[in-house]
Amino acid sequence: MKENMFYGAGNLIFQKAEELRNRMTPAEEILWKHLHINGWKLKFRRQHPIWNYVVDFYCHNLKLVIELDGEIHENEEVKKNDKQREDHLKEFGLTILRFKNDEIFNNIKSVLATISQTVEKSRNTPLGDGGKLFVIKIGGNIIDDETKLSSFLESFANLECKKILIHGGGKLATRMAEQLKIPQQVVDGRRITDAETLKIVTMVYAGYVNKNIVAALQADHCNAIGLCGADGDVILAHKRKNPLIDYGFVGDVDAINTDLINTLLQKNITPVFASITHDQQGQLLNTNADTIAQEIAKAMSKEYDVELIYTFEKSGVLLDVHDESSVIRKLARSSYDELKIPHTGSGEAKIFAGMIPKLDNAFAALNSGVKKVIIGKAEELNKLINGQSGTTIINE
Repeated sequence: MKENMFYGAGNLIFQKAEELRNRMTPAEEILWKHLHINGWKLKFRRQHPIWNYVVDFYCHNLKLVIELDGEIHENEEVKKNDKQREDHLKEFGLTILRFKNDEIFNNIKSVLATISQTVEKSRNTPLGDGGKLFVIKIGGNIIDDETKLSSFLESFANLECKKILIHGGGKLATRMAEQLKIPQQVVDGRRITDAETLKIVTMVYAGYVNKNIVAALQADHCNAIGLCGADGDVILAHKRKNPLIDYGFVGDVDAINTDLINTLLQKNITPVFASITHDQQGQLLNTNADTIAQEIAKAMSKEYDVELIYTFEKSGVLLDVHDESSVIRKLARSSYDELKIPHTGSGEAKIFAGMIPKLDNAFAALNSGVKKVIIGKAEELNKLINGQSGTTIINE
């Protein structure tokens, strides 16, 4: 999380960092050209504040510090200070690489090879980021808004930790069905998926939308891979059975391939899941994206401290669906059970009916090991994570 990137650095250190950023040395400028856009798909920061120091370069994802030393660092007193500085930085669990300016000028390939070896070693260290994992689902209405989607994806890409993104397809699938004159049915917010509709949602969700999201994340220096449930046998499901309603080719999740997901995460690759699963018998299935997010969060909670975040167009769980200021900041199970009961006279519950499946998923996740569930506005992702916005779901 962003507040952890500076390890308690104060305002004076931030000011000093800004000054140094505006007058980089020639050696720093050369190395920055290689670090700023790099083949490892990692985000490095230059002249970065850490506690009482300003380090030359820093990658928070790997907790890697890179320092460049000029001739003054040959001075014995400076060497002593450098050693003390390194010891303090290592207390934060940071890895320190030091290079002399002459190495940058005369042997940059060797410098980059050393950095590359350190990157690969760090990536292959289990739970190298302290075990935290964000599982984030983005709502369909945001996918339909190019500006909001771009803002969300930039914030998501900048999260300095392991993360997974799950998405649906917005309104594009419905529009395509209308153009092709394929009738659409929705029951309790769930799409009835006949064979022709399945073709459309697969093309839209796992194709156009998924790959556009992945491309946008790559542009924001987040190395992402787009997947559906059939890829790598990662999400196994079965065709829903309901005695009253035939949902068609709608799937309910049976299992998550956590080994594959963990392999990607440890290689610093961010999985982006479209809401299409499969049954291992050759049949694709349309599966609710909220449910997929919940199931992935539950499965990964056995190895990570998972925070599940549902983002959409609203500010959180609202007491009045028409009033954005009526956000319930914390929602416990007991309060939820009361709020979703239809009131005498109006016949309506306090909580909007369309929110109930999402909340049911949230409480199910908490009961299965997920550390925290947050629901809120996609454009406020950082505030949601920092507890400054949205609704936090709690178990009491």
